[in-house]
Amino acid sequence: MWFTSLFKRETSDAARRERMEEVERSVTHSLRTMASAFTSLANMIEQRRLQRAGYEKQERFLERTDATPGAAPKK
Repeated sequence: MWFTSLFKRETSDAARRERMEEVERSVTHSLRTMASAFTSLANMIEQRRLQRAGYEKQERFLERTDATPGAAPKK
């Protein structure tokens, strides 16, 4: 298991630094992956909320599809 290899005792300073670099790279990559997943999830939730409020997806943007009181009719 790779997790147990993270806690190995290294005898040289170079080996310890290399191990630390590997751990830092793994943590950084994991955090970036989780951040992109959370961003996608937040976008999906926001899109569903806006669709319930009467907005419809138009290419990249959401556009209101129902007539709001006092607003000019769509052309």
